[in-house]
Amino acid sequence: MPMIQWTQEFTTGVEAIDNDHKVLISLINQLGEAIRSGEPQPTVRRVLDELVEYTSYHFNREEALMEACRYPDLEAHRRTHTTLKVQVADIRDRYARHPEAVHAREILALLKNWLSAHIMGRDKLYAPFMAAKREEVRAAADSFTTRTAGSAPAIAAQQHLAAVQP
Repeated sequence: MPMIQWTQEFTTGVEAIDNDHKVLISLINQLGEAIRSGEPQPTVRRVLDELVEYTSYHFNREEALMEACRYPDLEAHRRTHTTLKVQVADIRDRYARHPEAVHAREILALLKNWLSAHIMGRDKLYAPFMAAKREEVRAAADSFTTRTAGSAPAIAAQQHLAAVQP
């Protein structure tokens, strides 16, 4: 059973951001399943690496779109992203050093709460600004997609989205 289910309440109204959030949910669910089923450490480490890389990719996209709509709280949101990137990287690094010292339930609870709280709290705040500047946001999203096409996170996103969308 997935730890996090995508529901409409997670929707920001920005397709690229919503798709990124679906990928992050998929990665957290994949990590949870790998840990729960006792997958070998290299598998768990690979999923953690992918989660760290995709989190950074997503935050870069989100910040580019916030710039495009001139979101007034961009700098505070960016600081939140920096803190979250450090937390996710710290989990990965602690696991790489001492897998047995990392408590799976603690990690999964942190990631689940982080993602849910961030989307439902911080990300919902920029949605009206992006809706008001839909064309600028769409152009920024297209530009980001073009710049990052072929990158590992972009490829991962396509694979995860294909797996989670009907």
